[in-house]
Amino acid sequence: MTIEELKKRNGIYFENIQEGFNQYESTVITRDATQAYHNFFNMWVARGRKDIYVDFYYFVIPNEAREKIDSILSKEEKNYLAQLKKEKGQIIFPIEEMLLNIVTKLNEKEMLFSTIYVTGEVPSTWWGNYEKQYVVFQNQKQGRNDKTIIL
Repeated sequence: MTIEELKKRNGIYFENIQEGFNQYESTVITRDATQAYHNFFNMWVARGRKDIYVDFYYFVIPNEAREKIDSILSKEEKNYLAQLKKEKGQIIFPIEEMLLNIVTKLNEKEMLFSTIYVTGEVPSTWWGNYEKQYVVFQNQKQGRNDKTIIL
């Protein structure tokens, strides 16, 4: 998926976190890998197992960094990544259970941060950050609607 396709699905996308702070309401939520996994999994299931995407830079980072990440992944996780269908240079993927497990694990370990994009009627963006935190962006500061996500 491209950034333009994400935006067409009503995804909240911005180039840098400061842009997000300037344009959207934000809050910081702390979640370990298990809590984050269940949080996003439940959101995904509630949306019919669609409308949630992740930016996952694993395939575009240098080999040395990828090898470091591989050192904490299980054999099953590495096999999954090896078989994941992707376009050259692709960084945005629809969530699947295994990918969600990998992403939340790597966010918790501060090995590779990913951003989760919840699209649709009530969009939000969950920016993976240090100390098991996610900065959650929703509702534009100007022209804000009254809908919020359940955290």
